[in-house]
Amino acid sequence: MTRMKKWLLASLWMAGMAMGVQAQEVAVSALGDIFMKQVADGHYRGARLQLEHWLDGAGANEKGREDAEALLLVCDYVLEAKGTADRMGEWMEGHPLSQYAAVLRVFRRNLLVKEHRFDEAVKSFFEDEAQGASTPAVLPYPLTNLSDEVFSYNGVLYRLAGEHLYDEGAYDRAMTYLEAGEKTRTSLYKLGMCQYRTGAFDRAYASLTESASVDQDEMAQNAWLHAGIAALQLRNREDAQKAFKQASQMSVNNVLREQALYNYALTLHEQSASVQTVAVMEQFLNEFPTSRYASPVSRCLTEVYMTKKDYSKALNALNRVQTLDADSQADKQKVLYNLAFQELTGNRVQEALTYAGQAIALGKLDAETYAESYYIKGDCNYRLGNYAQAANDLNTAIQLAGQTANGRLKNDDYAVYSLGYALFKQQKYNAAIVQFQKIVESEGKSSVMRADAYNRVGDCYLNMRDYDLANANYELAKQTDRSLGDYSMLQQAYIEGLRGNYDRKVDIINQMNTEYAGSALGAKAMYELGRAYVLSGREDDAASVFGMIAFRYPNSEYARKAGEELANMAANIAMQDSIAAAQDSMATEEAKAPVLTAQALFNAGQYQQAEQQLNQAIDKGISKPYWLARAFVLLSDIYKAEGRMVEAKQTLESLRANYKENDDIKEMIERRMEEIKH
Repeated sequence: MTRMKKWLLASLWMAGMAMGVQAQEVAVSALGDIFMKQVADGHYRGARLQLEHWLDGAGANEKGREDAEALLLVCDYVLEAKGTADRMGEWMEGHPLSQYAAVLRVFRRNLLVKEHRFDEAVKSFFEDEAQGASTPAVLPYPLTNLSDEVFSYNGVLYRLAGEHLYDEGAYDRAMTYLEAGEKTRTSLYKLGMCQYRTGAFDRAYASLTESASVDQDEMAQNAWLHAGIAALQLRNREDAQKAFKQASQMSVNNVLREQALYNYALTLHEQSASVQTVAVMEQFLNEFPTSRYASPVSRCLTEVYMTKKDYSKALNALNRVQTLDADSQADKQKVLYNLAFQELTGNRVQEALTYAGQAIALGKLDAETYAESYYIKGDCNYRLGNYAQAANDLNTAIQLAGQTANGRLKNDDYAVYSLGYALFKQQKYNAAIVQFQKIVESEGKSSVMRADAYNRVGDCYLNMRDYDLANANYELAKQTDRSLGDYSMLQQAYIEGLRGNYDRKVDIINQMNTEYAGSALGAKAMYELGRAYVLSGREDDAASVFGMIAFRYPNSEYARKAGEELANMAANIAMQDSIAAAQDSMATEEAKAPVLTAQALFNAGQYQQAEQQLNQAIDKGISKPYWLARAFVLLSDIYKAEGRMVEAKQTLESLRANYKENDDIKEMIERRMEEIKH
């Protein structure tokens, strides 16, 4: 219920309480029960005849005549007798204090509305409001059955009052009545304009578009135009474009069409740089070449190249202008920044650095672009190995971005990250830790980035020989994102080696190789494993590992290092024995490696991959009979696990018939044969 309705109901209720019972008693005593009952029962035609007859008599007192005349007018109201509204007006002038005056005021107003005498109805409505006049919400006896009539035309009256106030420019007051009144196309338009003028843009958009969707006249054109402006105020560009487009397609009012087409072009330009945008701008210039909007539209066409990301053409267009104004200078700075970003994305670092420098040289025309240009410059210098300059640029970018409306760079995370790396490269480990800590302490960063930052913090502490803190951060890296755990574990193993805990180093590397079988750090891990064996005196194990490096990673730098290690070891023992042992060990490891790898896949339930690994190894040739037999035993296990019992049995029977060595292979065969039987 609106504020206006609440006021009216409260006033009516209070008046009803004051006059209810007393009015009934006075009426009865003045007129008698018969007239009152007829009116109360709704017998208005009969009541009218008797009241008229009674009034013709000479015995009526003044009070009785007043009430009878009032009830007679009520009957005429119900019976819709012609001229009743005027008679009511005349009667109320002579009987302003009658107990029926308030009711007749309302009924007269209703009749004025019915007769389309709207100005009179509105005038009466405002007069009653100004005087605080009220009518009870529930009418007293004998008019109780007519209580619904009190508010029957309020919707129309509120609308008429609102439209009247709108026409007078009283938009705040008009809005109150229009919201409470009935809704017509015109009232919706005026309500929308009131809401627009008072800043209620969301409601204005809804009201104006509803009113505009009915017809194609000037009111609809103006409604669409202002709906678009309201949508812009709400930053709803899509709805604004739709509204401006609607208004621009109407030819009712050319001035409105000019404004609408300009706004449509502008919103398209601000959102995208499509072919449609260019077409609308050209249409505007063709149709309104002398418009006050022609110049800004013309400038926008130049900016379209930037929106299309054709920054070279945009820069050429700007460079053709002899003297750029401040806005164009700012546009040029943005173009240069985008060219720098584009070149950097294409890994054309020197070109990107040149453009970024030119953007910075223009000064702080656009605070965000200025800061972002320093970020690009810092990234370029980092990639070029200019770490000190990179650190200065990145730090400047971060500081400048903090002074902008956004408060940070678009790539703030990477700027902080890169700054940490630039400081690390300069061996400024404490300063680097500060930057990496910003990454790890933020829950908003990706787990990979945070894990890598933990690893870098660990590296900083490792270089500062604080092994405990280094180890703790490597552990945090593993917990944060497992995908980077191979590096963390290898660094932890390296720390154990520095501490002289070679057995522990071996255990960590073996664990790493198990958990990260396909790690890109595999060659380095094996080399560190070999070094641990050397330093702990396990030369045979070291030789085996170094031999495997040359086999598995022949093109890596660690194959060369492994060869150097083997050469150093060979100098300490008899050359031939050492070579023979290394070759035998290498052959054994070469034969064993694919079988153990397949066993790990089998244990993980990856049967197809395990079978594929074994078949490839068998096809290439497994030089050691024992490991060849182990390969067939494992194949039988795979067949059994997949329910291929016939193949499993055939494999075991063939192996039992052909394997001649006296070792645990025979026991493996017999145990599996028994399992298949059962």
